[in-house]
Amino acid sequence: MGFFDLKVNCSVCGEKTGLNRFQLKKDVWICPECLKEIGGTKEFNNVRQMEPDEIKKIIDTNKDRLSKFNPTKKIENYFYIDENLKQWGIPQTNILGKVTNVRIYKYNDIVDFELLEDGNSITKGGTGRALAGGILFGDTGAVVGGVTGNRKSKSTCSKLQIKITLNDLSNPVVYINFIETEFKKDGIVYKEAYNSAQKVLSLLQIICTSNNKGNEENTDYSRAEEIKEFKELLDIGAITQEEYDKKKKELLN
Repeated sequence: MGFFDLKVNCSVCGEKTGLNRFQLKKDVWICPECLKEIGGTKEFNNVRQMEPDEIKKIIDTNKDRLSKFNPTKKIENYFYIDENLKQWGIPQTNILGKVTNVRIYKYNDIVDFELLEDGNSITKGGTGRALAGGILFGDTGAVVGGVTGNRKSKSTCSKLQIKITLNDLSNPVVYINFIETEFKKDGIVYKEAYNSAQKVLSLLQIICTSNNKGNEENTDYSRAEEIKEFKELLDIGAITQEEYDKKKKELLN
């Protein structure tokens, strides 16, 4: 099946594509609509590593979540949060800056995240740890203090982005891009982009802190349930009082 073959169907949705298509691998194609749903041309290199059924699953899941998603916080067109559903989203925009889609994820999808400036890691955070070198300021404020510790002494920046690692083997990494062409660091474009990135970092860390708290609550609940089960075993004579007391002490400690 050559590139100029007109009888080609999208390997994801099954619709005819004509010549307006992208090749993922030999005889595997994706139409522009499906590519847009998965993140657009910016995500093409990541998409090429996936199988068509994995891509379709991500698209279907996102459509279902998007139908219920109602952002309660927005950092411009970079980052949305639905605090009620405990979900967050990365808006996708066209060349005019209009939002055309939103990729939706759950709070507990986040493993860790970091701010990258021209490929250099500036600060990191995530589930189970505090934001390295930073202090949260308000619920949507900037990350202040020590964040610039690893920054190179360049006068310009060509790429500023946040990398988020997800608990998903088929789609392990997503990026939020703030700058994708060179700007002077003393200019307004860089300063505004960097300020927006700081606000997103704050929200990501708040989400991860919430995840940690939820994990602790789940652990406490599991311990209580296990103690209850051992008490029932004690009541029916399956274990001795000494065995019950020992197990209870282990769980509480």
